[in-house]
Amino acid sequence: MRRAALLALLAAGCAIARAPPAPSPHPEPEVVGVTHVVAPGETLWRIARAYRVSPEEVALANHLPESAKVVAGQELFIPGAAQRAEVPPSDAVPPVTRPPRRAEATLAWPLAGVLYARFGPRGDSRHDGIDIAAPASSVVRAAADGEVLFAGEQKGYGHVVVLGHPGGLITLYAHNQGVLVREGARVRAGDALARVGEALKTSGPHLHFEVRLEGKPVDPLEYLPAPN
Repeated sequence: MRRAALLALLAAGCAIARAPPAPSPHPEPEVVGVTHVVAPGETLWRIARAYRVSPEEVALANHLPESAKVVAGQELFIPGAAQRAEVPPSDAVPPVTRPPRRAEATLAWPLAGVLYARFGPRGDSRHDGIDIAAPASSVVRAAADGEVLFAGEQKGYGHVVVLGHPGGLITLYAHNQGVLVREGARVRAGDALARVGEALKTSGPHLHFEVRLEGKPVDPLEYLPAPN
């Protein structure tokens, strides 16, 4: 992808380069969802099933543990829902297993560190990737073979590297102290791309890592092997 085409894509809002609304450090799209008022007898699990999302997503969006008990009258934000849904009685809910991951370990972890911020809603904003804490200057590596679509500085992201991969997949590596590759270069999984920086002084040195499929942010953990 040529640089002009990439910049046009970013300007259209499909990738990284948009001025972030204060005080959020990242350009965040509008959060989609509805507010559900808990009725007597409803549980977090049954509410999640009624809206066809995972209980983990509902718990994360509302800053609750997955085992939390909800009470009648409590308001829950349901991420991704377009309208309110009726929660069926307990004897009408069939056994449901966790939805399968869209991908199984198709990417490698770009950095050895501590996962401390996940993908998804953050109150009134949204976090489009994951954050991995690591010592400053730690090497950030390519999560898969690909082409360097962008390598430079972007407002809200600091020094950033964007890789394009087959199948419409893009990976983004941000908040670096500097980049080690050039646009147009071909890289292999594990190649050094950048070094961990500290773009946001309050959060310490870390890597902000995003995965986008056809321009849409997706949860990187669906494409990474489970951490040890």
